[in-house]
Amino acid sequence: MRYFAYPAIVYLIIFFYLPFFIVVLYSFGFPNFDLKYYFDVMKPIYFKVLLDSVILASITTVLCFLIAYPVAYYIALRAKRWKNFLLVLIILPFWISLLLRTYAIMSILSPLGLMFTFAAVVIGMVYDYLPFMVLPIYASLEKIKRAQIEASFTLGASPWRTFIKITFPQSMPGVVAGVILVFIPALGEFVVPSMLGGTYTTIGTITWDLFLRYHDWWRGSAISIIYMTIIFAALAVYMKKAGRIEI
Repeated sequence: MRYFAYPAIVYLIIFFYLPFFIVVLYSFGFPNFDLKYYFDVMKPIYFKVLLDSVILASITTVLCFLIAYPVAYYIALRAKRWKNFLLVLIILPFWISLLLRTYAIMSILSPLGLMFTFAAVVIGMVYDYLPFMVLPIYASLEKIKRAQIEASFTLGASPWRTFIKITFPQSMPGVVAGVILVFIPALGEFVVPSMLGGTYTTIGTITWDLFLRYHDWWRGSAISIIYMTIIFAALAVYMKKAGRIEI
């Protein structure tokens, strides 16, 4: 049976490990090896882009959570015969390409005069990534035993205390998963900022410029490695959380 794993291993080597190794080499100034390009991308012009990307991804993640949790809560614990219909509405955007969804947002924001603003980028990002937050939270809420909630009410706990002590703690696996699923791709988003943000620059847009517009593989590789380091740090936090709670 182990022979069936060989195609997957070859695929990973060709399309992941080899490109990653090449990017690492260029980030260290291949064929001359030094840290020059890492110091370059930490200059204010690039560091501001990294900081703006983290801020944008954080705002997107927080807004997605604030919107997604009530929606997931209602679908999991309140909606009954409408549950499947509401889930289809949540999943429906996945049936349309990201490019078409972004054009749809443009048609809405343009008459409002919000195009090429930070608010437009945030709205577009929240719209695109909201399902990634709703679905894992819904899955966690769906697993909560109703008997626990009913027992809390029977013992005299208020709805708010029941939510704080029972519902929210048991939904944490979905919250953590949703945060990771939104934050990581939002950090490197390219399509939405480039189409809705105008001159607003993120890690995704500046990486595209460095590689394809300026053919600066060295700085582009260095900023890509920094981006991946942030991703691995976020995953490390997730794995640490996953060790404390049942996923």
